[in-house]
Amino acid sequence: MKLDITPVLSGKVRKMPFSYEIDADGGDMPLPPDGVALTSPIRVNGTISDSGSCLHLVLTANVDYKAECDRCADEINGNAETSLERLVGEEGFVSDENADDYFIAVDGALDLDFDVAEELMLAFPSRMLCREDCRGVCPDCGVNLNRESCDCAEKRGREVDPRWQGLMGLLEQDNDENKK
Repeated sequence: MKLDITPVLSGKVRKMPFSYEIDADGGDMPLPPDGVALTSPIRVNGTISDSGSCLHLVLTANVDYKAECDRCADEINGNAETSLERLVGEEGFVSDENADDYFIAVDGALDLDFDVAEELMLAFPSRMLCREDCRGVCPDCGVNLNRESCDCAEKRGREVDPRWQGLMGLLEQDNDENKK
């Protein structure tokens, strides 16, 4: 969507709030991380203000998503959010070396969609977890340890790999000496 900012550029208003949605499935938009499905449009809210010497844009963007927990494979329904703050310059008035610090207005309009979507996709966590203390699944029996427990770890603790048997003897000997 092209955001018309001519009221701010012309000086009619000093502050212009805006709000709109981006269809994240459309065109050449950045893709979410693997395994993440967006379940809503990207919602954008912000303001453009004229400080006298420059135009300043501040916005927040968020999107709902569905994913699978990386540890236990439970479904996660979440919301990713990011914020952006940049200066706004008119085409032809911003040098190429400073262009990354600005949003460039072309013919009185800003096209923020790609930049906002890209910033939002980068805000996703590198690991999707249903909760920070997710215990995952048991590597032996596959039970979800967040919902139920198993005795596989206890069984593994009693079974000693024959290659470590010699060290277990030393550990038992050390424990006996410490008891004396």
